[in-house]
Amino acid sequence: MASPAHASEYPQYDARVLLNSQPVIVTVIDPSTHKIQFQNQTGLNKFGHITGQACYDKIAGCRTPCDFCRMSEALASDTVVSSEVPLPGNQFLLVHWAKASTVDGRTHVIETITDITEYKRTAQALQQSQKMEAIGRLAGGIAHDFNNLMMVVIGHAHRLLQQLATHPAKREIELISQAGLRAAALTKKLLTFSRRQVFEPKELDINASVRDMEDLLQRMIGEHVQMVIVLHPEAGHAMMDPVQLEQILMNLAVNARDAMPDGGLLNIETDCVEIDEAFVRLHPGAKTGSFVKIMVQDAGCGMDQETLSHIFEPFFTTKGPDKGTGLGLATVYGILKQSQGYIDVTSQPGQGTRFTVYLPRIGQPEAALPVVQMAMEPVAARETILLVEDDDSIRTLMATVLQDQGYQVLVAGDGIQALQQLQLHKGPCHLLVTDVIMPRMKSTVLVEGVKVMQPQARILYMSGYAGETLEASGIHEDTPFLQKPFLPSTLIEKVQEILKAQ
Repeated sequence: MASPAHASEYPQYDARVLLNSQPVIVTVIDPSTHKIQFQNQTGLNKFGHITGQACYDKIAGCRTPCDFCRMSEALASDTVVSSEVPLPGNQFLLVHWAKASTVDGRTHVIETITDITEYKRTAQALQQSQKMEAIGRLAGGIAHDFNNLMMVVIGHAHRLLQQLATHPAKREIELISQAGLRAAALTKKLLTFSRRQVFEPKELDINASVRDMEDLLQRMIGEHVQMVIVLHPEAGHAMMDPVQLEQILMNLAVNARDAMPDGGLLNIETDCVEIDEAFVRLHPGAKTGSFVKIMVQDAGCGMDQETLSHIFEPFFTTKGPDKGTGLGLATVYGILKQSQGYIDVTSQPGQGTRFTVYLPRIGQPEAALPVVQMAMEPVAARETILLVEDDDSIRTLMATVLQDQGYQVLVAGDGIQALQQLQLHKGPCHLLVTDVIMPRMKSTVLVEGVKVMQPQARILYMSGYAGETLEASGIHEDTPFLQKPFLPSTLIEKVQEILKAQ
């Protein structure tokens, strides 16, 4: 076994060269005078030339006489003390007081400092992203259950309006129906925030879409706010639901208007940008690639850091009572997450706010072919429909609506009951209407069983969820689908459309 090499056998290195190559700040301090004797190149780049100065004279907020008391205690106990130090401009340093070193009879303190600003920002952004994800799941679950309740209210109110067209209670029933629709619209925003809302993306010229909304946005913000729109000619196209793009612009414009009650300037600009890894590291949730950028900037009251950390949360609002639901920015956040986009916001009190929206950029869209509308002839409803829904109230409502149209309806609360119903049924089944998320058996497994027993049967899915939840269940964009809550008339129209396509 070879003997360890002697120190003299190692190559001789210049200590300054080694220290200057380190990514951390290395400082040599005279513990008796508290003056800096040496600082490596990383430190010079951060603080400038401070050799010969007292530490706490140059780096305000980072060094105090008390710090040196702590350092002396650390030296006496032969330990290393670390402390995290906030600096102006939202920067952070991690300071390590190191043990003493004696050279030529003189005592020196070698201190290392690590700039952890990027780490802190990334950690804070990741924590915020995780919090928003958890809030989204909670909001989506509540909205889904509430949607089921509202579907029953809206559905029965709709049927009563048809049956009691001349009844004195018609007006009260209309008010119930309208309240139900408003509640459904509210839950739709929650589902959008949680990325569980159905959307229909299309290839959009973003500049053209913004230009088309100019008059509407100006009416919304009022004459006291001056709007300036600057469209970059190379901004490009994005795959986006046009209705949801309108929601984004309207919510951001209204937010800007409310931040400038006495009037001001609202800038809307478009551009094309490339997001790189450096940007993604500081903005968890963003992705690399080519994006269309939409910037919405106001000259309003601005927000502090505490407010900024909550603005995308559902029901969080800085507005007074009856001046907002707190779902506007939450809706924007959900739309962009669902569309593989990203939103960034910067603001300071009294300095206004800038929202920057990033939409995945695509190539030029091909010209769409003209669509020929085919007339649909009314037919008598004689078909058999297998209805599978685990909510008793919704199942009863839907079965009644379909039976009123003349359909024979087989009902089941889950997939196992549905297959049992088919086994007992004598005759063909023309359509399976099933909820996506059910107990005991997945809807995709149910569909496979129905296809074996009734190969000619068509399939219609329905759910209060959408987006990622449906994709995980094997439901794709071209799959016949109804988003809950829906009106009885919508159900009938969809069923007729599918059956007539046979």
